[in-house]
Amino acid sequence: MKLARYWTRAEQTVGDISITARGWSDSSLEAARQKAREIAHRVAARIHSGSEKGVSYLYGERPLPEPVVRELPRAIVTRNSYGALVLNTDRLMFVDIDKKERTKSASGGGFFSSLFGKPAPPPPQSDPALDAIRSVLNRHGLSARLYDTAAGYRLMITSRPIEAASAESQALLGEFPSDPLYIRLCKMQESFRARLTPKPWRCGFYKPYVQFPYEDPKDEAIFQDWLAKYTAKSAMFATCKFSASLGSTVDPEFAELIQYHDQETKAASALPLA
Repeated sequence: MKLARYWTRAEQTVGDISITARGWSDSSLEAARQKAREIAHRVAARIHSGSEKGVSYLYGERPLPEPVVRELPRAIVTRNSYGALVLNTDRLMFVDIDKKERTKSASGGGFFSSLFGKPAPPPPQSDPALDAIRSVLNRHGLSARLYDTAAGYRLMITSRPIEAASAESQALLGEFPSDPLYIRLCKMQESFRARLTPKPWRCGFYKPYVQFPYEDPKDEAIFQDWLAKYTAKSAMFATCKFSASLGSTVDPEFAELIQYHDQETKAASALPLA
């Protein structure tokens, strides 16, 4: 997984052009600062020379500027740009599938069980998005856990490990289908991503005014104040709700991560989704 533990900013000036850039490193803050200086100087020099009006970076070409909150076996929890916690995994595949229109569940249906053997209600039978999910799983002989989200479905592939940057991963994500930007990010960052806590605006809250990394102690204090309020607001919502196990195979490697995901997202609760 391409996630950096140290982040900082640095400013460099070339002629009358001043640029501030973020730098990163897995080894030290000073190494991150040096990288920030190099990037800022390179961008400033290009703009000053007139060779480029600006320099853009493609989504996923560098580590995401997210602080590492927790490290788990084969997974890392980070906090994204709008303050939500994100689970990053290199072999447990997550797929979020949005759908424009929710449909009611049809009565009847087969029997589904959760990872720990507790019965779960059957998922909607008349939803085209769900039909497409089942079709892909059946074609590839995969088992998965299905969750409802505020925008559609979340799928967790449980039957076997899949490397996030592999050709197989890219093809599967395209079949479901996933957001093209997410597909690209999985390849470049060598990890899948699953949001653990709600989006703040879905909780009737606002995004943080300051962004990581916090060079000024005042900025960090502002963020910590925001975080305390967000934590209280988001406690009244779930991020996803467990719906069904599609297939019965769960690789033992994933048991701990599945429990952690379901606990942090409040997937077994009756709370509203956000």
